[in-house]
Amino acid sequence: MEGRRLYAPNDWMYVGRTMYILIHGISAETYFPDVLKLPREKLELLQLGWRASDEGELDGRPFMNTTRPWQVFAWTAARYGELYIRVDSVNLTREGASVMVRLKANSWRQRWSKAEAIDLVASHLRRGEWMPLLTMWLGDGKAERKKVLRGDYKIVIAAKEPWRLGSSKSTRRALVATGKEAFVKLREAAGIYGVLLDRLRAHKWVNIKLATDDNFKAVFKQKGIVTVEGVAMHLHLVSGSLLAEHYTCDIGKALEIADKLKAAGLRPNVVKSGPNYVVYIATADLLRLAERDEAIRKAIALYLTEKAK
Repeated sequence: MEGRRLYAPNDWMYVGRTMYILIHGISAETYFPDVLKLPREKLELLQLGWRASDEGELDGRPFMNTTRPWQVFAWTAARYGELYIRVDSVNLTREGASVMVRLKANSWRQRWSKAEAIDLVASHLRRGEWMPLLTMWLGDGKAERKKVLRGDYKIVIAAKEPWRLGSSKSTRRALVATGKEAFVKLREAAGIYGVLLDRLRAHKWVNIKLATDDNFKAVFKQKGIVTVEGVAMHLHLVSGSLLAEHYTCDIGKALEIADKLKAAGLRPNVVKSGPNYVVYIATADLLRLAERDEAIRKAIALYLTEKAK
């Protein structure tokens, strides 16, 4: 990718908002084991939340469309058994590529309509049962990590009729709960399912951990930060290019940092961004630094791994 151009060996194509490349003939039938070993009533609570969000119905069976690998396994664990899988398309955006996977759980009959499932999630929540809300949030919840990192804890779920779940944050969003305690309840409700989400490194589960574990949050905040000539810089992937940036509201400080980086043989840039000045170094300089600095190399690898999820 370069800007909005996607390059192929002998040509390129322009990528707008999202480009879909349909794929035909890639499908399989398989069996997914019961990895959770939950009692039927607990398993149904997980299923209920998925049905209230991303899960649909096809030929009377539960089905799921997703571009997120972790959702494939998180949903299938709740709908184990005979499974039909089809790779449907490759989706191209300016941020990269993803694969749309369609799954149908042939061992299960769909028991609830979408509206029934949403009402049941709300009913369980009123009685203090948070497990259905957990999987509903994993499906349609808003993963607002920046807000979580600054301590703004809100469970917001996209819904056509938000009033069914809680107060309407907008015409398409329901504010279900607020505060750290709400995320604590989600984490406690997960039980063994949380172990699976942890192994899958589900980004929404990471948000729950950030909201409930101060030590985890402190360590996490250091991700994506590299130190270059004593200057803390934040990694930033934009349009396929990796930058290291330092923000300051003081132009004198920005120029001082730029001079320091130049003295080290780097090629920094200084640009204005709102009320701040940004000193940044581009991909080529970062790669040269990574070749000789193991800490920077590891930080870049970890950052790119997180971005790929």
